[in-house]
Amino acid sequence: MRLAQAWVAGLLLLAGVCVLAPVQSAHAQLPDSLLVARPRAHAIKAWEAGLLVAAGVAGIALLDGPVKDWSQDPAHRSPTADDVASAARMFGQVEVIAPVTGAIIMTGLIAHKPAVFNSGLRIGTSVLLSSVVTQAFKYSIGRNRPRETDDVWDFEPFSGADALPSGHTSAAFAFATSLSQEIHNPWATAGLYVLATGTAWSRVYDNDHWFTDVLVGAAVGYSSAKLATGRWTIFGLRAPMPLAGGGRVGLVWSGTF
Repeated sequence: MRLAQAWVAGLLLLAGVCVLAPVQSAHAQLPDSLLVARPRAHAIKAWEAGLLVAAGVAGIALLDGPVKDWSQDPAHRSPTADDVASAARMFGQVEVIAPVTGAIIMTGLIAHKPAVFNSGLRIGTSVLLSSVVTQAFKYSIGRNRPRETDDVWDFEPFSGADALPSGHTSAAFAFATSLSQEIHNPWATAGLYVLATGTAWSRVYDNDHWFTDVLVGAAVGYSSAKLATGRWTIFGLRAPMPLAGGGRVGLVWSGTF
């Protein structure tokens, strides 16, 4: 039990660094099509990451059990809610994300609009990065799903158990975050995050994930989009950013030291 808690706390600390580490400097020397507005420099503080870890551990200890009991109570379930959950889950699936991303990329290619093409590449990279990070955390943490156990601390690292974090949720939030950054419309942003939140709710409702699984998944998806589009850095490093122009496709990778 203590080993599992320590393991989760350490990985939540790493997630905290990812989520709380914004860009450390002003604009890098990037092509105009890739320049984005960046927040003021913020040096991550130990107490901030520690607070996030404490919140994650407290969430597992205090919320996961009650939220599962509430969501699985027959009084809070209905055929209509089942249908809504089934539809909401789709926003975090490849069947929705891949066609939309592919359509943006193809539109940029066919219309000879590099800016649109680059937008599609950035969206695809955001979702891909979130998927890689999510799978790494799933494998390392090894948390069992709520449909398999009632013990919120049932962790078996490297066992193949894959509850934490939620893959659907991380993909949905990476997709929503990156797409909203390209659209630059507050109404569209609100709608996209409502859809992503619906995906997160559906995973808890379906008893496939604990409450903290979807919270961490949302954090992974959001931070992956910020990293993949160059708006955040970790330890001064930005994730490689896709770039297309002049008939060529490549990556821009920069850092601040």
